[in-house]
Amino acid sequence: MVIFFVLGLVSFAAHGMGDGGEALIIASIVSGVFFTCFLILFTVYWVGYLLKGHAIWLSEREAEPGGPPAGQQP
Repeated sequence: MVIFFVLGLVSFAAHGMGDGGEALIIASIVSGVFFTCFLILFTVYWVGYLLKGHAIWLSEREAEPGGPPAGQQP
């Protein structure tokens, strides 16, 4: 995820330094692809983090004396 972010920044900087029309278009596309990959990986990471937190919360809730029995939906 961090690698795609850095590559996106580098290609965006190359976009700013480009002096030809074709080079600017290619650098724009490449930086857009890298930032898109970064956003996708960032989203996958946070969804996984939230699901892990939910699983921990659910297991703690089931372990409480007054909690629902395991396998029973609330």
